[in-house]
Amino acid sequence: MLDDPTAVSHLLLPVPREIRPGPGVCRIGSTARCDCRVDDPRIRRAVERYLAGFRRASGGHVRITIAVESGTLAHRDGYRLRVTPDAIELFGGSPAGCFLGLQTLAQLSNPHTATVPCGTVVDWPDFETRGLLHDVTRGKVPTLDTLKGLVDRLALLKVNQLQLYIEHAFVFTFDPDICAPGAGLTPGEIRELDDYCKERFIELVPAIATFGHMGRILSMPKYRHLAEVEATVSWDAMTWPQRARGLTLDCINPESHRLVERMWSDALDAFTSPVVNLCGDEPWDLGAGRNRERFLTSGMGVPYIEHIRRTYDVCAARGRRVQAWSDVVRNHPDLLHLLPRDLTVLHWGYDDGADYEGTRIFTEAGFDTVVCPGTSGWKRIVSAMGLAERNIAAFAEAGRKFGAKGLLNTDWGDHGHFQPLACSMHGIAMGASLAWRADHPVGARVDSTGGSFDNHFARVVWGVNDPAGVALLRSVSSVADSCETWRLLWSPLDAIRDEATLPTVDAASTMKEDAAKFLAWLGRTDRADFRDPADHDELTIAARFVSLFAGKVAFARRAAAWFPASTAAKRVRREWAEAVTNAAEAYAGVWSARNKPSGLDDILTGLEAVRREILEG
Repeated sequence: MLDDPTAVSHLLLPVPREIRPGPGVCRIGSTARCDCRVDDPRIRRAVERYLAGFRRASGGHVRITIAVESGTLAHRDGYRLRVTPDAIELFGGSPAGCFLGLQTLAQLSNPHTATVPCGTVVDWPDFETRGLLHDVTRGKVPTLDTLKGLVDRLALLKVNQLQLYIEHAFVFTFDPDICAPGAGLTPGEIRELDDYCKERFIELVPAIATFGHMGRILSMPKYRHLAEVEATVSWDAMTWPQRARGLTLDCINPESHRLVERMWSDALDAFTSPVVNLCGDEPWDLGAGRNRERFLTSGMGVPYIEHIRRTYDVCAARGRRVQAWSDVVRNHPDLLHLLPRDLTVLHWGYDDGADYEGTRIFTEAGFDTVVCPGTSGWKRIVSAMGLAERNIAAFAEAGRKFGAKGLLNTDWGDHGHFQPLACSMHGIAMGASLAWRADHPVGARVDSTGGSFDNHFARVVWGVNDPAGVALLRSVSSVADSCETWRLLWSPLDAIRDEATLPTVDAASTMKEDAAKFLAWLGRTDRADFRDPADHDELTIAARFVSLFAGKVAFARRAAAWFPASTAAKRVRREWAEAVTNAAEAYAGVWSARNKPSGLDDILTGLEAVRREILEG
């Protein structure tokens, strides 16, 4: 019987502000009935989805009452949930608040025993916008089913906005050649996902690069003349760092303006959200090519803002509220008055040196501001959990301190999007929790409820009662705090042999031991015990690759010992190369379970190069 707040809170993420436990449990069965007084059909359908899990259970004649109680709760997304042995009452500050309260009820419910612990939960968010930006363009394009599964997880964690970051992985109607066949999301898939998100009170927001990061588009022969610095190689021939850097649009050319208008017109036909993110970040080549002489006189700030304003006008004319990244305009505070006053600034930074205090610049200038940390999973296979934790918590605190409207956590896929979704989920869940409560407990440290964020994560996201696996994953991830581990594997030995940030041989040995312990835990844990068994598969392949990373470090650090032409050295090289081959085959299967084929060949080609390098020395 769960009759204390400590036990109840362990079932919940985010952890609510107020939990008042009561004696006993409520037993839900096929006779449960709902009195839904909310004038929004989505709530009734959400209740039906909830009760569907109890249709075969026997229980009392439980009555579920749901209603909007505006004006008495701290926030329109707030709710009050009261559970007694024979009744459940849920009052929300709005239909959205009612839906969010249902997510708490779902987390508290035990489908195996068809019970809910009695008590009262009162909760409300710190931030109006609680979002996740998910990269679907830098190699990995999720299937529609995968995206729907992610939406369900985000809804459970009380996220209310999902942004899909797109450079070229969308089938644009005006030019389908921009997206390679089968390598992007179609307008039909977006519309279906849009409906799925609306049903769960989540806005599906397009985040489309139409300034910097246009590498594939501007490397196409028909568009090369629209780049500030023209491409010298095709997209397929670019390295991962070159692709991540991308190409920058010539923002002066009228043809560039027409291309941007066509791209956004197609996107706005598919996405119905009133919010759009026109990005505008990292225009690396701005003023470095065609417009060098012009910008030497005018400077780059005004032309940049003029391009942002033109793109803003395209979207605003279609009734959309516009967002843009902060990195360029924060360097031109004297030009902020040139921006549209209703532009929302997305203030971002992803490491311990991020400009958290810079949030103040935009809020004091009167702009709606959203703080944007990251999961720190890019260029790794397991996210840097410690770095992500510090980054997200610091931005949440800065956002609350300076009056930000929201928190948008980001999950990028630089360098091929090697990391599986399961390896990003800890950071995603942390972003959701801190967007709900800026003071939310984080990390493995035991909090006031006697639990920890990691314990809550294991139960709510993985669905596993044994939290030891998260502690082991945290150990496996520790090297990623200071090292982009994916780059360790695909970079040539000569390029990394003397790299100061590489782990030592002893650290590599620890990496391998930690990976082995995590693999052993996964081996003891049935994949069917996970809420989504695909998580188990992805975590398993991630641990295998961490072990391979450790081996690569050993090769790099002990090159003279590993590569002599002795029989023993040749045997070691063959065994390690075989391990890479086997891991690559397993990785391909894991990738294909959740994603479209796009980008997989690049990963496998990179791994084959690693195998050949080990064999050839």
